[in-house]
Amino acid sequence: MKLYDKIYKNLKSQIADGIYDNGKLLPTEISLQNAYGVSRITVKHAYEKLVSEGLVVRAPGRGTLLAEHVKKRGNKMIGLVLCDFNQSFGLELVKSIERYAAENGYSVVLKISRDDHETERCVLSELTALNVSGIIIQNCHGEFTKNLIELSIKGFPLVSIDRYAKGLLIPSVTSDNFNASFKATEYFLKQGNKKILFASASPQNTSTLTERFEGFRQAYVDNGVLLSADNFITDLKSPVEYTDENKEQDTEKIANALRENNITSVIAAESGAGALCAVAAEKAGKHFSEDFEMICFDKSSKMPQHKNITSILQNEQEMGKAAVNQLMHIIHNESFDMRTVIDTRFFSAI
Repeated sequence: MKLYDKIYKNLKSQIADGIYDNGKLLPTEISLQNAYGVSRITVKHAYEKLVSEGLVVRAPGRGTLLAEHVKKRGNKMIGLVLCDFNQSFGLELVKSIERYAAENGYSVVLKISRDDHETERCVLSELTALNVSGIIIQNCHGEFTKNLIELSIKGFPLVSIDRYAKGLLIPSVTSDNFNASFKATEYFLKQGNKKILFASASPQNTSTLTERFEGFRQAYVDNGVLLSADNFITDLKSPVEYTDENKEQDTEKIANALRENNITSVIAAESGAGALCAVAAEKAGKHFSEDFEMICFDKSSKMPQHKNITSILQNEQEMGKAAVNQLMHIIHNESFDMRTVIDTRFFSAI
């Protein structure tokens, strides 16, 4: 690391910790020269980097101080943006993030995007206006919002949770979705179930669903079983945009597949898809105890409690802890992992 980078990172970390709030001047160039044993030009480069990021201003006759928009950090805050949260997924995650943020001296500002891009854009703007120190985000399905891209490019402290922002340099904390889906599919295949239905919203631009679908597909390949279009429905609408019409169309689509394709088992890529499959099974006249089994990512209160329905549960407590730890490393200019993968577990309600 170059010497000016070391000075720059140390000063930036001190700014994040609130050391120079309330008009307190940053160290003079001479004091930094003496402290680090470097030349004046080295110190000058470090300060120029802070100025270019809008963190400090250099006032002739006064010295170097925080820029006007860099608010007091006495009550340090981080933002948390989730598409939604409930007992199926998210509740324990929120608790975990709040707990570990508090242990690091930070408060959490929670915002819900409702998996809507315009809402996500607005809440990101609100959080940056509050001058939060960083943001943990579960970005919406589909394309990235413009301000998320801009924050990533500017190097604003961000951590993606539950999914990773493919194409953006944002560190992430996710579950081991590929292996969980692979193991679930392989379990069914080894039980002799060749007609497995994978039910999901569109996996396009949503890493979580993409990895779950790839795990499903790879299990078929590795076990030498032919995969056909009858084996998947990946265009469910209501898990992303819930309306009565979307729910009815999705349910009918799944029910038709169950009736016509001799489906013996189902893998639901999310709790919303699992709930749809449970309704569709009843509509198709199928019975979990006799006709097929289901493994569903996350747990839904809308699904019947049955021994033939297994949930794949994410370790939300560990995910929250890892996300906060990653964000703290970024805020304090310390080394961090770009991707952290947390193991899942299989859980049968009965």
